Amino acid sequence: MALTLFRPELDVWEPGEHNGTFRGNNPAFVTATAALHMYWSDDQMEKHTRARGEQVEQALLALCDEDGAGGARHRGRGLVWGLEFSRAERAAEVCRRAFDLGLLLETSGTRSEVVKLLPPLTISADETDEGLRTLARAVRDTV
Repeated sequence: MALTLFRPELDVWEPGEHNGTFRGNNPAFVTATAALHMYWSDDQMEKHTRARGEQVEQALLALCDEDGAGGARHRGRGLVWGLEFSRAERAAEVCRRAFDLGLLLETSGTRSEVVKLLPPLTISADETDEGLRTLARAVRDTV
């Protein structure tokens, strides 16, 4: 929040200069505030997120138990998950294969050894299943 560094005596802006990467994005702040109010208005989003997170965890557990996973390990919670490979290059291979199959993933980790899963909080059970099936196929195809 660069506005915490704002110095009124020095930082004088011309019209239209009040917005930018380091000054914040007012429409995004308003949207985020509305989303948080909606999120906390009842427990439905929390229940939905927990259910989808459990769905992802179970699928990753099963995938890691397969011989074709080559010792992959899963980690995460909620809807933030990673599939870690001992051979770092395999994560990129899985991401490339998943892309060919219509699923966009990316790597993370100090050696880019993790396939990162960050589905939207609003993802449906069917969409989650479809993505997880595609991920599993990409893992199996890159043994």
